[in-house]
This record gives sequence, C-alpha cells and structure tokens, in this order.
Amino acid sequence: MDRHYPEEALSTDTIARWHVRAIRFFLFLFFWFAVNMLASAQPPLRVTLISDATSATDPSIDSLLTTELTALLESRYALELTTLYTGGEENSIKTVLPQAYQAADVVIGSGLATSSFLLGLETYPKPTIAAVVLTSDDRGGPEGTGIENFTFVQSPFNIHRDLTALEGIADLDRLTVLTTAAFRPSIGKVIDSYLPERADYVVARSSATAILSEIGADVPAVYITPLAGQVSLAEQQVLLDSLTARGVATFAMLDQPLLDLGVLAAYSSTENLEQLPRRVALDVLRIMDGVPTARLSTDLTTYTSELIINMATARRSGVYPNWETMAGATLLNPNDLTEAKVLTLQGAVLEGLANNLGYNLSTYDVALARSDLDIARSDLLPQFKAATTVTRLDGQTVASSFGQQGQYNWTANSTIDQVILSEPVLANIAINRFLLEGQQAALEQSQLDVVLNVATAYLNVLQSKVFADLQVQNLAVTRANLNAAQTKSQVGAVGATDVYRWESELALNNIEINQANAQLAQARYNLNQLLNRPINDEFRIPEFTGQDSLLGLMGQTILPLLNTPRDLDRLANFLAEEARRNLPALEQLDAAIRAQERQLLSAKRAFYLPTVAINGQYNYRVANYGTVPLPEDLGFDFGGEDRPRSTYTVALQVAIPIFQGGRRKFQAERARVAVLQVQTQRKDLENQLLQRLYSDVENMVASYRNLNLAREAAETSIKNFRIIEDLYRAGATNVTSLVDAQNVTLQSNINATNAGYQFVADFIALQRSTGSYQFLSSPAEQTDLLRRFMEFN
Repeated sequence: MDRHYPEEALSTDTIARWHVRAIRFFLFLFFWFAVNMLASAQPPLRVTLISDATSATDPSIDSLLTTELTALLESRYALELTTLYTGGEENSIKTVLPQAYQAADVVIGSGLATSSFLLGLETYPKPTIAAVVLTSDDRGGPEGTGIENFTFVQSPFNIHRDLTALEGIADLDRLTVLTTAAFRPSIGKVIDSYLPERADYVVARSSATAILSEIGADVPAVYITPLAGQVSLAEQQVLLDSLTARGVATFAMLDQPLLDLGVLAAYSSTENLEQLPRRVALDVLRIMDGVPTARLSTDLTTYTSELIINMATARRSGVYPNWETMAGATLLNPNDLTEAKVLTLQGAVLEGLANNLGYNLSTYDVALARSDLDIARSDLLPQFKAATTVTRLDGQTVASSFGQQGQYNWTANSTIDQVILSEPVLANIAINRFLLEGQQAALEQSQLDVVLNVATAYLNVLQSKVFADLQVQNLAVTRANLNAAQTKSQVGAVGATDVYRWESELALNNIEINQANAQLAQARYNLNQLLNRPINDEFRIPEFTGQDSLLGLMGQTILPLLNTPRDLDRLANFLAEEARRNLPALEQLDAAIRAQERQLLSAKRAFYLPTVAINGQYNYRVANYGTVPLPEDLGFDFGGEDRPRSTYTVALQVAIPIFQGGRRKFQAERARVAVLQVQTQRKDLENQLLQRLYSDVENMVASYRNLNLAREAAETSIKNFRIIEDLYRAGATNVTSLVDAQNVTLQSNINATNAGYQFVADFIALQRSTGSYQFLSSPAEQTDLLRRFMEFN
C-alpha cells in the first residue's frame, strides 16, 4: 500500500473546507450589501406625538405608541419619532402644533386634552390623528370623518355609563367633577347633557390640599378624570384617602392607577386602552399606503368593560353600592380588611385563653374547689365563739332567785372546740384535695379544647376567605370567556348558544360568590364568639403558610423516619405513651379514683376509729339589775357582791358509734363499688382517647399525602384549562369542553386549598389527642420530643 495516500486524501478535505468557507463569506457580503441597499432605499417617515404629559416619566400611552409605531413601520420606513410634551395645557398645545406640522409627515395627539384640541381645528395641513377622542359631536364612524387630513379614534370611555353606575352607589343630586383645565370643556359637554345644572367642576391643581379646599364638605360623589401631568400619584393618594374619610363616593374614568390608589369604583379600561396604540399605528400605515385620512374608520372594537368596585374603600368610606349594582360588578378586595387589626394564629390562641368564656368558667370551678378544700381544713382548727346575753325575768322568778337574779341580767360566755382525731374530717380534707387536683386537670383540658376550637375556627376563616377569593377569580375568568364569546358571536364565529351558556355560568358563579361570602361572615362570627369579641368585630388575617411550615418541620424530623407501616405503628404507640402521661382527662379521673379510694378507707376506719375532741366553756356574770335582796334578819345574802362572777368547764369527748343499723357496712360497700365504677370509667375513657389518637395519626398522614396530590392536580388542571381555552378562542373546541375544564380547575384549586388547611387541622387535632401542642412549644421542647421518639421501642 502507498504510505502517502492518506496525506493526499487529507489535503483534498482541507481544500473542500476552504471552498465552503469562501462560499459562506461571499454570501455574507451579498446579504450585507443587500440589506444596506434596502435600508438606504427606505423612504423617510417623520411622526410627531403631541403628549398630554409634562415629561417622559409621567404615566401616559406615549411609550406604547412609540413601541407599536416602531414595530409596525420601522421595517418599511426610515422612521423618525419625536414627542412634544404639553402637560395637556391649551396654550402649550397651540405653541407646539405649528412646530409639529413643520417637522412631521404625520401628527398624532396622544392624550385626551390634545385629542380634544385637535378635534376642534378647522383645517389640517398634514395627516393628523387624534388618538383618543371622548366625544366627537356625531362626526366620524365606519366611513371616516370626511375631513381632509384628519381622523380620530373614538375612545372606549362611556361617561353616561359611568354616571349611571354612580347613581347606583350615591345620590347624584349634586356631582363634583375633578378634571384638568384642558379637559374641562369636552368633559363638561358630556356630563351636562346627562346631569344638566347638577354638576360642579373643580380644575385640578398640583396640591391635594388645594383641591380639597374647593370640594364642598357635603359633596356626595366625585367623578375623576385622568389627572396625569397635573397631580402626582402621591398627591392623588392623599386626595383619595381624604375623600374616602369624608364618606364621598369616588368614581374614576380610568381604572388604573386610581383603583390601586383607593378610588371606590371604575369601569375596566386597561384592556381597551391597550388596543389604542396598535390602532393608531395601523392608521399611520394605511395613510402611508395611500388611504385618504378622511376615510379611515374612527370606530374602535373594544372588549366589554366591567364595573369594578373597591370593597376596601367601601368599608373605609361607609359607602356601599346597592345589591343590583354589586351583582353585576367585579369586587376588588372583597375580603381584605386592610384597616382592621391583624390577627395571627398564635395571637388568636392567646386571646382565646385570656378571654374565652368557657375557659373562664373552668377557672371559677378551680377557685370553688380550692375554697372547698380550705373549708374542709378549717374543721381541724380551733372553733372559738364568744357571746353576750341580756335577759329580762318576771317578778316571781326574780323573787325566787334569792337575790341572785335581777329583773335585767347581763352575762357573757365563750366556747372553744378543738378536734383531736376525726376520721370524717381528715377524709373530707383529703377528698377535697383530690377534687381540687381533678378540677385543675379539667382546667388543663379546657385549655386544650380552647386551643383546638380557636385554631379550628381560625382555619375555617382562612379556608372560607380563600374559597371566596377563588370564586371571585373564577367569576373573572367566566366574564372574560363571556366577552370572548360575545366578540366571536358578533363576527359569526360562534352561535348565540355559547353566549347564553356563559351568561348562565356567570349567574351561577354569582350565586357561589354569595354563598362563599356568607360562609366567610359566619366563620368570622364564630371566631369572634370564641374570643369573646363583639360578634361583628373586624379583623385581618395575614397570609397563612402554616401548612408549608408544618411540612418543613415534619419533613425534617418525623417523616424521614416513617418508611414502612411498622414505623407508622411505632409513631402511634409512642404518641399513645405521651398521651397516657399528658392527657388531663385521664389525670382528672385518676384524681377521682384517689378521692373514691379515700372515701372507702374512711368507711372502713369508721368501724374502729373514735372521734376525739376537747371542749372548753367560760361564763361571766357582768351585772344584775333589779334584784330583790333577802330579809336582813336571815343573816346571809346569796346575791352579795362578793359571790363569784365567772365559771368554766373543760371536757374531753371520745365518741365511737356502736350500732347504726348496718349503716357503716353499707357505706363501705357503696364506696367500694364507687371505686370500681370510676376505675372502669377511666379505662373506658383511655380506650376512647387512644382510639381517637390512632385515628388522628392516620388522618394526619393521609392529609399529608393528599396535600401534595391535590396541589399536583390543581397545577395540571390549570395547564389543561389554558390549553382548552386557547383551543376555544381558536374555534377548535366547543363551549362545553371549556366550561368543564374551568369547573375542574376551580374544584381542583378548592381541593388543594381544603387539603392544605385540613392537613393543619389534622395536625393540631393529633396534638390535642396527645395532650400537648408541640407547635406552640419552644425548639428545645420539640427537640426533646424527637429524642424521646428516637429512644422509644
């Protein structure tokens, strides 16, 4: 074989690669020259925007217009865009307009004030577009304006619709309209046609304080037009807060940013406004393609606007729409009580222990039991009594007393008794001590019940709130689908049945929202009752991540140790031992058993133990008045002053019953049966509590598994819904499939929510069954519990 053959082959490959590289290089040069030739061949296009804003930082649609014009025209023209800022002031517009016509091929008025000014001109030197016109005086339409070099886009705003909605919220006998100087003439023309001589106009200044000074204190409603360029967002916030505090109904022409700042109501306009830039860009393209400006349609195909009511503002102002208005509106912040006090789970538990009436009753039971013990102990202490007596005797008794008694006799006496040995007294003390221990255990049990009840009620509020929010979100999706169906129906893409179906779904969704709001209110009432608050007291619950916290805690501690069913049985057995040691219900019955056993012991001792007591009595004669002395010839006097005034007695008493008709025997038998009864009751209660504990372990583990599955199901249902929604909008599937997918998504989200809160509820219920809430314990106590579990066999 020729050893040089491989080198010749390698040389051929190298030459081929160089040929490929050369071809690529020449192709690159060709395309580069072609692109540059095309670029140099693009005709110039100068477009000037006349803006209502004062600078590029003010909120406006200028940036959107610039983006759309660039995207649509830059590939065909050497586009040159210029923006002139006027602040919406008429004088500024007059000043910049000649400059715009001189420098531009097309002039666009991008704001309401500028568009209104352009609409009022008589001639237009160059193609002119008023981007958003509020009222056109019946000019324009599908056939265009008929005015040379002029067209406009009819705004998506409907002032008459806004004022009709405002009438469902507040009294419109007098309406204050807050607007700008440039916008005042055009807005006044529309509103005065609807509310003749009932509207007052306030021209906005830069300061909220200055604006408020011109708005009367008794104004029921204020209609607010766009204030960009005149009033900063911070001052608009101050203005809206002040009007809300006055109880004024505020309605905005634009939904954003005023809804975020706290306006009471507005119709949705963002989606419709987003269409304006593309429509204006298309009009410019048609003009450059040779379509006469005067013949361009002025109509704008819009989405169906929805009334949005800010319920947070309604609560703060005390101004609520009527039920009919609310039924057809989207409610913003329906359950967010931003002004109310925050209530956390731990705070609710502590407040429940401090204020719960049931728990307070249990503390009184302990106090009464302690008083009973003190009363029983008092029987072992000396019983001392002192008394004084004044008696009046008849004459015969006085005469027969031989001078020792008078008609009035004053005496004093005292007695003292001391028990030395008394089995009933000692037994009573011991029994009351055990009863006190039982009441203290009952108090601990009441404490555990309060924590469980409060935590459950708190979780119910959270669950009800999320459920209500999900229903509101589902309603928004239904409205969007209804709008899509109406749009498709107008162009004949779907039949009327789709619209009717979505209208039916919309009504059903409103029913679900009403029920969800009622459930949320009931859950709040129940929690307030447990906390001994006013039943309708408002509180705000922060975002709850307890289920994820518990997942993390269990995922780091217990769950890694549960690898088999046997490990689960080991956990249940360990918790059963913890329950036997901690449960106050068992401690209460243990105390009752000790009390009955002491009663039995007392009954047995009654057969042989006596009662020993000592008694002392002291009598003192203070005075005798009206005595009858004996005759002197008797030679003595029993009532003389030298006779003793006091006497005393001391006695030791030992008593033992000999025969009581068998009473002691029967009492002993009864006490023995009572002990057996309480012991049996304790065993039965222990079985019940352990049965509940084992069931709670199974529920908790099942809830843990269900939580992850429910979240996975919710995620997949959302993905499925989005696919079917896109297919429906493209006409590739029917309305029934979309409705089914939406309902499945809603139910999956509800199931995921329920699973999360059910897991927390089952976790807390399990801890109640063990007699100790570890989630409220310190990290050291939680670590000690884990150590005991590791050591348990």
